[in-house]
Amino acid sequence: MMVHGTAYEIDVTVTQHFRAAHSLPMRPELHHHDWEVEFTISGKINPATGMVCDMLELAEFFKPFVSTLDNTVLHDVDVFSESEPLIALTAKYPTCDTLAHYFMWKTVPAFRDQVRFEGLTISKIMVKIAEPDQHEPWGWAIIRAEGVAP
Repeated sequence: MMVHGTAYEIDVTVTQHFRAAHSLPMRPELHHHDWEVEFTISGKINPATGMVCDMLELAEFFKPFVSTLDNTVLHDVDVFSESEPLIALTAKYPTCDTLAHYFMWKTVPAFRDQVRFEGLTISKIMVKIAEPDQHEPWGWAIIRAEGVAP
């Protein structure tokens, strides 16, 4: 899409939530958090719809990837036993960082297989963490495609 001679894409973001437990070396007791995952896709406006993508359709696409982690102990999630080194690291250290990588690793192939998302890219995934029942996250990690502005 051109605006005053410069090519642009539009980012569209949808958000999913889950609650899960983990432990870490610096906090070894099992404890729960509320997690929020923002999925951002990039593309051009479809002149037939006036949208890059229908946000409800996008949210429904990402929902199963997040809901499989809801009400789990993240160390015990079967998919984290995959042989891909950073995915296996998620079972040991389920952090915002490793979960951001997991969601990108898991969603990109499925997203690319969807004809309805042709021409669109998952450009960024942000995983936020909060104490249970707190409204504001206290930290987050972002994974993004190279060349995508923060």
